[in-house]
This record gives sequence, structure tokens and C-alpha cells, in this order.
Amino acid sequence: MAFSEIITRIIDSVKQEVQKDEHSNVILNDIIYPIVHKIIEQLYPYFIGFSVIVTVIILAIFIILFLNVKICYFNDIHKK
Repeated sequence: MAFSEIITRIIDSVKQEVQKDEHSNVILNDIIYPIVHKIIEQLYPYFIGFSVIVTVIILAIFIILFLNVKICYFNDIHKK
């Protein structure tokens, strides 16, 4: 029996076992969900920081646009 044939059989049997509900629940609840939770817990401050920076940039854009409109509008009034 060739090595590739053995590997193929092992992979097929692992695939069949993982597809069973009781095994997939164990994989999800005991392995994947804790890893995802830990990753989100570690990245949470970066999400908050990114949100604050985006909010400040959007606010600055609106303030700059408002000040430009105000300057243009009042310059037209004073010229007349």
C-alpha cells in the first residue's frame, strides 16, 4: 500500500468523523469559539481606537467644510 493511499484513507476517515454532529459540536464549542473569543478580546481595543479615529476624521471634515462655506458666504456679503 502506497503512502499517499494511506494518507487519503486517514483524511477521509477524519473528514467523516468531523462531519458527525457530536464531534463538530465539540470542535466548535471547545476549540473554535474560545479561539475566536480570545482573538476578539485582544483586538477589541484596536476596534475602539479605529472607530474613534474615523469619527474624529469625519467630524474634522464636516467642520472644515462648514468653515469653508462660512468663509465663502461671509466674504461675498462683505464685498457687496
